[in-house]
Amino acid sequence: MVEGLALKPGNVAVDATLGAGGHAAALAEAVGSRGTVIGIDKDDQAIQIARSNLCSAESQASLVAVHGSYIDVGSILQDHGYGRVDAILFDLGLSSLQLASPNRGFSFNVDAPLDMRFDTASGVTAEEILNSYSKEELADLIYQLGQEHASRQIAKAIFEARQKRRITGTKQLAEIVAKAKGGKKSRIHPATQTFQALRMAVNRELPAIEQAIPKALDQLNPGGRLAVISYHSLEDGLVKRIFKEAAKRGLVELITKKPIRPTREEVKTNPRARSAKLRIIQKI
Repeated sequence: MVEGLALKPGNVAVDATLGAGGHAAALAEAVGSRGTVIGIDKDDQAIQIARSNLCSAESQASLVAVHGSYIDVGSILQDHGYGRVDAILFDLGLSSLQLASPNRGFSFNVDAPLDMRFDTASGVTAEEILNSYSKEELADLIYQLGQEHASRQIAKAIFEARQKRRITGTKQLAEIVAKAKGGKKSRIHPATQTFQALRMAVNRELPAIEQAIPKALDQLNPGGRLAVISYHSLEDGLVKRIFKEAAKRGLVELITKKPIRPTREEVKTNPRARSAKLRIIQKI
């Protein structure tokens, strides 16, 4: 990622999905003491942790952490006194920090309220969707965003379960889904794709990506680079299409003709990287 963004000392870079600050720390090291890194995240808890982590980092770069959505990258930069920047990074989807938070509802490994919002101060929760959508709407959501072939029977099971008792917890939902799928043995938990679909719906992740990348391109200096790390085919397919359309219009050059994948060695040390795909473009 750092090599692909081709950062120079004194550059201004944006980490549009700050998380715990790991990527921002690498960007800060690349831009050096005369450079600036602006980190953006919808998750206020992540902002607090990132600030703490980045304050203890060795880099002398100027670091700015902002609670907000990457959809608003233009207004965020303007509000903080920055015009165009030299590099922007998106690391899409769920962060390890959020997955490890036991009370957020992202994981079925611990019992927690079905929240799943990146920004816990606004928006609908997964619980609200599960208990208000029609059976058909639930089936479509689980099939389209979770790519779950058993979406119809899962939606039927959810609909029938909530007639008896409101669905409020992660364990409760995971058990409903596992039972609906017939308990077939697999290395992947039977509720994985349903949880993914709900999280993506709650946070409107695909519409956000579609809005944010063109806005981010507007904020780049000529010659500036934009990198996106995605984790499943829906995200990567959308990013690929946006990049190709921008290239056809003569706005960007594709730095990566095919996505960069993690090495076997990286996956051994960081199993969550196994499905990651990195794509990079340069503004003309």
